[in-house]
Amino acid sequence: MIRKIFALAALISVTGFTSAQTITEFLERVSGNNPAIAAYSKLLEARRIEVRTGNAPSDPFVSAGYMPGNSSEAGDKKTWSVNQSFDFPTKYLLQKKINKNTIILAEQEYSQARMLILLEAEKLAFDFIYNTRALNTLLERRKGYEVLRSAWGKMLENGETTILDYNNILLELSAVNLEINRRESETEMLKEKLGYMSGSDAAEIGKADYPVLELPDFDLLISEKSESHPAYLIPEIEYGISRQEVRLSRSGSLPEIQVGYQSEIVSGTAYTGPVAGLSIPLWANSNKVRSASAAADYSDALREATLQRLRSEARNDYSGIMALRKSISELRGIIESGGGTSYADKALEAGEITVATYFVYMKSIFESQDRLLELENEYFKVLASLLDHRLVK
Repeated sequence: MIRKIFALAALISVTGFTSAQTITEFLERVSGNNPAIAAYSKLLEARRIEVRTGNAPSDPFVSAGYMPGNSSEAGDKKTWSVNQSFDFPTKYLLQKKINKNTIILAEQEYSQARMLILLEAEKLAFDFIYNTRALNTLLERRKGYEVLRSAWGKMLENGETTILDYNNILLELSAVNLEINRRESETEMLKEKLGYMSGSDAAEIGKADYPVLELPDFDLLISEKSESHPAYLIPEIEYGISRQEVRLSRSGSLPEIQVGYQSEIVSGTAYTGPVAGLSIPLWANSNKVRSASAAADYSDALREATLQRLRSEARNDYSGIMALRKSISELRGIIESGGGTSYADKALEAGEITVATYFVYMKSIFESQDRLLELENEYFKVLASLLDHRLVK
């Protein structure tokens, strides 16, 4: 009986997983079905249209007049005119460049929003994998504890053990059941969240493996992020737009061109012909260049501060993931070299230790196994954050 108990107890730390569904497939469904991403897509289209509005010349001005004379000899005076104003051509060219970069900025902001949603979904998927593995491990432990409870119950009936040892097993079994209930609740909550984010059933994600992601050296990582990560590109685009705004404000010192066609009719005599004029920019553009330059300087300072912060955060995450990798390797080595529960099983079987001592030792092993699962989950979530730029299309 004792040997059968330990044969089953050996299954406690062994759990098999099959990759029923890859994380990549899940993220593709999130990208296609997530309602928040769909909303951001509509917002992007609205901003593209908005940028194209208000860039044409002002509307033409049409006027007409009728002025009776103060005597019958003077007759009546009639007038009409059509006038159109144009900014200097340079202003339209500069505005066109600004509009183009504004669209690029909107596209990058959309990419960033989409990337953050996908990253959140990926991390939730990792949490789901972790909780599923932790739950399966607990279920296997409960099987072992149930076998121990049954065997020690029979031994208690035969007077081969004490009620204290039997109660100790019941307490451990109760603690495992409580943790199983908590894990089941957490797993169900995560499944609901993943189903909402992907628009489909995500139950099989719990059986998936963590993805194989290669982490480049730090300098190469920053180079890749600088080329494709929206958070790195947006400050650069905003600064470029601010510099173009300075040039556009300078173009305000150029005159406005006005052309038209007018007519005056007095006592049978008509004067009709084209007219043209220029505005004289004296006050309308006052301090606008200085204001735009100050805004550009602020954008430049903000760009540098943002990029430095992003690099610093990436450096901290990179150092953290190196520490996590080392901790995982060391902890896995300790667990594998410790022989699992075999030594404690043999000692309990031989009567060299009590059940209480046995569970003290088992707790230390189980805590190490649980900690390993936690570290792996934390490692892959930090890794996903470091490689989030791969989620950008």
